[in-house]
Amino acid sequence: MKLLICGYGFVGKAHALALERENVNIHIYDPAYDIYKKRLGNPDAVIVCVSTPQAKDGFCDMSNVYNAIENVDDGIPILIKSTISLEGWDLIKRLFPNKEITFSPEYLRAAHAWEDFKNQTKIQLGGGDVAFWTRLLQNALNVDVEIASAEELILSKYFVNSFLATKVSFFNQVYDLCNKVGVDYSNVAYHITADPRIGDSHSYIGEDRGFGGHCFPKDTSAIVKTASLMGYDLSLIRTAIEYNNDLKTDTSNVVKFKKDKK
Repeated sequence: MKLLICGYGFVGKAHALALERENVNIHIYDPAYDIYKKRLGNPDAVIVCVSTPQAKDGFCDMSNVYNAIENVDDGIPILIKSTISLEGWDLIKRLFPNKEITFSPEYLRAAHAWEDFKNQTKIQLGGGDVAFWTRLLQNALNVDVEIASAEELILSKYFVNSFLATKVSFFNQVYDLCNKVGVDYSNVAYHITADPRIGDSHSYIGEDRGFGGHCFPKDTSAIVKTASLMGYDLSLIRTAIEYNNDLKTDTSNVVKFKKDKK
């Protein structure tokens, strides 16, 4: 089988490495090399892993996804692993009604992409030819497959990242209060995170305050913007973003306590 992977960042590379081990004939294209000026050939299937950065207005910029889909012939199964918005998915359906497009959220960490990819126990699929992608990915990854609507999976991806980003903001505020009253943050955080309902992920306070990285800033912004289109204010996430921006710009936010205990 000839499989085309559009986008060769950490998500595209992880898929290529896993699927080529199953003797799939992998072809790679990346928008960084201006490959959309030509047709993408005639593959048996396409996985879209291109970047969807934050646009200037805070929404999800899906132009790379649209370009990739546009250059794939009708009838070829397409799997979108890029993070996309609800309004972007709606536009995809209207622009490409004759294409077989499935969405699958990805939760890989950039620094640990291959480790995360090979250790995952399930994948989620929605829309399009889910039967085709179930067969291919189950065989290659030995994972369970969960089927849901694409809309449910798009929201789930955004809210998972938004929850974790908000958790970072929460622990930064714990740190701030500890700093104000002269209490050791590491001890306070240790006791909070010992509660199994909370856990210690995203509770470490380092020199670079707040959340950052590849996904959290753009995903929190995008879901707040999506909600605003529907006339709803995601006030908790919006406030976490505002607090995080303050942390990033206020040079007085120096780290005095660090979380050493697990």
